[in-house]
Amino acid sequence: MELTRKGDYAIRVVLDLAAHPPGTVVGLQGVGRRQGIPPAYLFKIVQALASAGILRTFRGAKGGARLERPSADVTLRQVIEAVEGPILLNRCVLRAGECPRDRICPVHPVWHRIQGVLMAELEAVNFAGLVHAQMPPEGRGD
Repeated sequence: MELTRKGDYAIRVVLDLAAHPPGTVVGLQGVGRRQGIPPAYLFKIVQALASAGILRTFRGAKGGARLERPSADVTLRQVIEAVEGPILLNRCVLRAGECPRDRICPVHPVWHRIQGVLMAELEAVNFAGLVHAQMPPEGRGD
């Protein structure tokens, strides 16, 4: 399993927006430039994130985007799934019976356990924590 470029770019967009004060509308061209995201990708990713309710977009001269919720309430899992769809280690973890061998396969319980760990870890990481981690120690107030 590998995170696609689209997923990586989506994380960068949300991280950039989360680094600004809450409620700040941030110009998307600046986000793209700072994060090294080509415009063609950027606008598709922003649309997907807006559709998922993670950010809100604004048109016009002072347009751009802002986070729709506090950065502490936005997780890596939510951002990745907004642009990639459900994260599945194997199709058999989607639902019982998806794989005809799920009742006899000795690896099936392993996939389920690993899927659970992966989802828990992605849910445990929020963007407020990521922004805090990227700040220099003198700017954190620790």
